[in-house]
Amino acid sequence: MKMTWDSEAEKMLRRVPFFVRKRVRTKVEEEVAAAGRSCVTKGDLEESKRRHLKNLSAGIKGYSLDACFGSSGCHNAVVASADLVSNLDDLLEKADLLTFLRSRLGERLKLHHQLRVTIADCPNSCSQPQIKDIGIIGQAQMDCNPHECTGCGECEAVCEESAIVSKDGFLVGIDEELCVECGACAQVCPTDSLSTSAGTFRVIVGGKLGRHPQLARELTRDLDGDQVLALVSVIVDFYKSKANSGERLGALINRIGWDEFKASVL
Repeated sequence: MKMTWDSEAEKMLRRVPFFVRKRVRTKVEEEVAAAGRSCVTKGDLEESKRRHLKNLSAGIKGYSLDACFGSSGCHNAVVASADLVSNLDDLLEKADLLTFLRSRLGERLKLHHQLRVTIADCPNSCSQPQIKDIGIIGQAQMDCNPHECTGCGECEAVCEESAIVSKDGFLVGIDEELCVECGACAQVCPTDSLSTSAGTFRVIVGGKLGRHPQLARELTRDLDGDQVLALVSVIVDFYKSKANSGERLGALINRIGWDEFKASVL
């Protein structure tokens, strides 16, 4: 069936962002064809929009929790976060953020109002913790034993931060200011000059996109899984007690000040 659009529908479609316009056109035409008609009207487009927004609202649970592919066997992973992800999901569900947000926003509640938490199993941060309300990033605990160095140079070659300190081709130490604790140097070291012990996590907060985007700031580091859970619980309670209607964590931190926020949650 050949599908046509009336002028009002075409005009409305042109207001749809270009990167989803083709998908919207296809979806609406499928719906109209299923109804046994061949001409799309403005009303069809409006009804499709209402249906889409209703489906989005049905998927809102008050928070989103994302993780990278580290637990699937990624060779870059420096922590094992599967248990932490599960425990965080339980914590966030029990916090009942959906009820809290509905009490503040009512029918205005949308997906972008949810508290966003994400875990990255290494500093590559594929899950984009820098733009989430709470970002949790795995870090390798580095052990450096220069007396074991054979001068192969593999660690310097693989370090993207130039954090390896050497003298006459032999390891001296690690520049902690440059090191991002990814553990790549330890993976290629043929001796015990560089190695990693059990990984820990650092926590960054306040990231967001939107009209006033900002990157998350580091709150603390060197936490184990239980300490991360305890800290996230405190942050969530603080957010629920202080946030204004529709306010993201980053905006809340900006409003009250970084120092006051840190003093309240650490």
